[in-house]
Amino acid sequence: MKKVKSGIADFFDFYRESSITERFDSTLEQYLDILSALTSESIYVLDVQQGQLCYVSPGASFLCDHTVEEALSLGYNLFQKIIHPEDLLQWQRMHKSILFFLKNFEGCHNEIGYFTCTLRMFQKYSFRTRPLSQMVFKRIKPAWKDCNLRYLFCSVASSTAKEAGNLRINYKNRSTYKEYSLTTRIWKEKAKMQLTERERATLMLAQQGKNTLDIAGELFRGHHTIRNQIKPLLSKLEVNSIFEAITIAGKYRLMYVPKQVEAESAQPVVEAPRKRTRKLLTDDMFQRIQEQLDAGLSIRKAATMLGISESAIRYWKNKGKIIIEKIK
Repeated sequence: MKKVKSGIADFFDFYRESSITERFDSTLEQYLDILSALTSESIYVLDVQQGQLCYVSPGASFLCDHTVEEALSLGYNLFQKIIHPEDLLQWQRMHKSILFFLKNFEGCHNEIGYFTCTLRMFQKYSFRTRPLSQMVFKRIKPAWKDCNLRYLFCSVASSTAKEAGNLRINYKNRSTYKEYSLTTRIWKEKAKMQLTERERATLMLAQQGKNTLDIAGELFRGHHTIRNQIKPLLSKLEVNSIFEAITIAGKYRLMYVPKQVEAESAQPVVEAPRKRTRKLLTDDMFQRIQEQLDAGLSIRKAATMLGISESAIRYWKNKGKIIIEKIK
């Protein structure tokens, strides 16, 4: 543990290229307080040049019973008290790799979006003598001043990740990101995951607490169709539940994509899908549908029996009216 403690004390030393003594901007601090009041995530700021913790949001959940004043006075020693001992050295290595990447980055600073990683922190409770470990997701945004890296703005939120690490850099306008291996110490470029419009709509509705039956009604699809579409979505996101899928999609901002970005990232269509032939509803067909539904049959069974699509019946049923096209 002594080596780890020493490492925490000096892991920013190699980046100190000038002696800056100015205080943290009080106006910026006020804006951060406002932002902290509007988000459930905890926020803190690291001053890279001075090598100290210069801001912690009031009531930050990761403080583990420490006050803001205590956190600022402890500086980097705070992390030794709140990070799980097994993840402490890993956290130190991840931060070092971030700083090395930023120091050697040859592109435009505006290209860099933010870094993300996961690790375990401690949470204390009065009814337990030992704290509970909590997996958290960290988002780290670098900020430059006079062309020199000055601050790391960091947010912390609870995570469903199974293990610590998962360090990656997300660029602003690229269809790729880079993932860091703590074993090989190499950044590897990978393609960004893209969700279809229907997958994003499904997650958005699930985020509102709707179950698969509710989602099916909103999207005018059969219940079994939605359930079958969720399975590959969970597989794509490498999670086991819709709750985890919502969390991952939210953390990596996959749920809401601007139309322009969506159009640029869309793959060219090799072959246009075949359009389904729409079956016109006659007075007689409508009456037969209504009879089957009145008899207690489900929409699925009624559609199968009458040879029409289940989604067509569900659509007009959810609209609250039926439009009948008479065949001349």
